[in-house]
Amino acid sequence: MRTRLTLSLLMCAILFSASFAGCLSGDEENEKSSAIDLIVYYETTSGTIEEVVEKNQQVSETGVDISFDFSYTKSSEGQIETYYFIPGDGSSAIENTADSGEITYTYLTHGLFDAAIGAIDDQGNENYENITIRIDKQITWTDTNTANPNMMNIETTPDCECDTPNQIRIDSTVTNNPNTFGIGGQSITITWRLLNSTDIIAAESPPEQVGDGQDANWLHNQNFIEAGTWKLEVEISADGDGNEQVNVDHLVSIVYTPDESEPNPIAANPDEA
Repeated sequence: MRTRLTLSLLMCAILFSASFAGCLSGDEENEKSSAIDLIVYYETTSGTIEEVVEKNQQVSETGVDISFDFSYTKSSEGQIETYYFIPGDGSSAIENTADSGEITYTYLTHGLFDAAIGAIDDQGNENYENITIRIDKQITWTDTNTANPNMMNIETTPDCECDTPNQIRIDSTVTNNPNTFGIGGQSITITWRLLNSTDIIAAESPPEQVGDGQDANWLHNQNFIEAGTWKLEVEISADGDGNEQVNVDHLVSIVYTPDESEPNPIAANPDEA
């Protein structure tokens, strides 16, 4: 199970701020103040990072933006001074003043993150709540016009003190490119292998024969994922003496158990707004 750090320890380790009173109290509930009515809206608590890799070189990566609207949070004893978000991925807390009621954070690593949102007023009162953010990752990986495809590395280590991914999902297609001159094209035999972090074969496809200009597909969902670098390899053997060229297209997803917190969209709470 995930190791949940109490917010008191997390505040002390990350924020280093005197405004977080009671850091060493040992009583988490004493750190909260009923003076602050913490109302925070957020449309989502999960997302998928998208990475594109060509010939083992990263071409692009798109992170996951998670936004929080604190503008309805109020204090009965003072003015709200600071809003904050602790991502749970080892990054420092993100703070914003009351003049700007929104915080947006971009996750660039996968994991099931123990995060926190909170507010502090000008009298030192504080209120917060813990939330869980789930970030999966999808990798589009290609290797073209090759007789010896590269091996794909799949990093399964999460960027948090949390469970490893629930699954690696593979959707891979290998195309036997037509002979350049339209004659003499050969069939090839394709075998896919998924190796775990200790280079032991975790899954292997049956060998499949693919004619010139044809393609083959392997779909596989791998459970029981340990942390480390997994590898996806494609073995190509020509049925004749030629040097057949292929295109390899992997779509690999690193997926976590859907244990994220429920979203809190503003439309679902019109009376509180």
